[in-house]
Amino acid sequence: MIVVAGVVTVRVARQFESFPIPFVSSTTHPGDISIRLAGVGWTVARTLQQLGDAVRLATYVGTDLAGRLAKLELHEHGLAGPTVLSTDSQPRSMVLYDREGRRCGASDLRRTPRLTYPATLFAQTVPGDCTAAVLTNIGFTRSLIPVVAERGIPFATDLHLVRDVESAHNQDWMRCAHVLASSHEKLPMSPEQWVRRLWSRYGTEVVIVGCGSRGALLGLRAQRRIWHVPAVAPRGVRFQAGAGDTLLATFVHGYFRSGDPVAAIRRAVLAAGWKVGGTPDEEAGVPAVVLERLIAEGGLPGVIPVE
Repeated sequence: MIVVAGVVTVRVARQFESFPIPFVSSTTHPGDISIRLAGVGWTVARTLQQLGDAVRLATYVGTDLAGRLAKLELHEHGLAGPTVLSTDSQPRSMVLYDREGRRCGASDLRRTPRLTYPATLFAQTVPGDCTAAVLTNIGFTRSLIPVVAERGIPFATDLHLVRDVESAHNQDWMRCAHVLASSHEKLPMSPEQWVRRLWSRYGTEVVIVGCGSRGALLGLRAQRRIWHVPAVAPRGVRFQAGAGDTLLATFVHGYFRSGDPVAAIRRAVLAAGWKVGGTPDEEAGVPAVVLERLIAEGGLPGVIPVE
C-alpha cells in the first residue's frame, strides 16, 4: 500500500496550432478541448494504480459542481473514502498546448493550499502495510510529514519549479523526504550541483531531477553516485502535462518494490516519455502491460554515470 497526499484538479486542456495564440473572437474545433481530472495527487495516485499498487489518497474535493465531477471519478477508481475531505470549491487548472507539444499551464487551487489536513485522521487511516508515501508539496500536506516520519514510512516529494535550496515553502519536505524530485527549469545551479547540494544540506538519500528533453538525473547519497538517463519518446511529443508526476510515480513504484533505484529511474523515464506522446483525454499514468511491452520491444533507456 502506498499513501498519496495531494491535490486533485478539474483540468481543461485546449490545443492550438502554435504560440503565440492569435486573437479570434469565436472558433469551433471539435476534439480540441478536453475536460478531465488532473493535479499531482490524482496523477500520482492513478499512475501507481495503473502499475499495480494499492493506493490510498488524502485530498480535498469541492462541494460545488466541479467537485461532484471529481467525486464521481474518485469513486470509480476506488480512491474515495474517509481520507477524501470536503472544501467549498474544487481546485481547477487549464493547459494550452500546440501541435509541437509546447504547453502553457495555469492553476486555481482555491483554498486548498491554505488548508491543514488533520494529522489525527491521517494517522488513523494510514494502513499498517503502508510501504511508502508520496506527500506532494501543497501546503495542506505539511501536517502529515510528522505522521509518516514517526512511523518510519519513507516518503517522496516533488518540489517542481524550485529555485532555492533554502526555499522557505519547501523546508519541511526537504528536511524529511527520502526521495526529492524537481524540475531542472528554475534551479539556481546545474542539476548535478543541485543533487550534491541536497546531499550536503539535507542528507537526502535519493534525488531526481527531471530535465525535459534531456531525460532525468538520479543521485544516490549512500554511493555518492549520479546517473543520467537520456529521454526517450516512443510516440513522439504531443502533450507534456503530467510527465513529471508520471516520472515520480513510476520511480516510486519500482524503487519501493525492487529496491533498485537505477532500474526504477530507467523505467520511469520510459513511462514519462511514452506519456508525452498521448493526448489530454488519455487516462493518467501508463498501464503496466503497456510499460512491459515497451521494455520487451525496445528495452530500457540507457544509463550514463556522471563524473
